[in-house]
Amino acid sequence: MYEADTGDLIDFAKRWAALGEAVSEQVEQVVDDPNCGSMWNEGTENGVNPEAIRMAKQSLGGLNQGIDQALDEFLEAHSE
Repeated sequence: MYEADTGDLIDFAKRWAALGEAVSEQVEQVVDDPNCGSMWNEGTENGVNPEAIRMAKQSLGGLNQGIDQALDEFLEAHSE
């Protein structure tokens, strides 16, 4: 159960907190469903903003394989 190094866990927690509530909620939405079709609409607060996911990937990338995979799948599906 305790596979993560304590330092790595603390690093992840700090990076997660630094994302802020809006971005972390979108990351959770993508992790729950990387193929979520809910795209960002700048005129509303609905959907997942691909730029927020890129920012999260930059911050969290390499810390968790499952999160990395979900974010990559989302970004690939929503690339322009």
